[in-house]
Amino acid sequence: MPMLCMGDLNEILYPHEKSSPNVNYGRISTFHAFLKDCGLFDLGYNGPAYTWTNKRYTSKPVYERIDRCLANSFWCDMFPNANIYNLPIILRDHAPVLTMLHSKFKRPKSYFKFEN
Repeated sequence: MPMLCMGDLNEILYPHEKSSPNVNYGRISTFHAFLKDCGLFDLGYNGPAYTWTNKRYTSKPVYERIDRCLANSFWCDMFPNANIYNLPIILRDHAPVLTMLHSKFKRPKSYFKFEN
């Protein structure tokens, strides 16, 4: 069954998705395992890298990518030209995430190649 999960997941998948070096690797590992068990993977994004800020106007505010789109392979087969856009953070602490299902941009087909 096709499945799309989109929104504020309150977790990062990789250490580079947080602007602070204060990263919990155990939580990242648990999140990876959960996504694998569910058969979901991150669809990527276009636009700004971070989707959340702590809104502290200091010399080093924290930014993270915790809003994302996840899907399974059945969903990707139904919407092969879908594109995800992270819009700018303007009024709130989260950035809106826009999913375009039928984008005019077509992803190039990549063929598996194996050289013996």
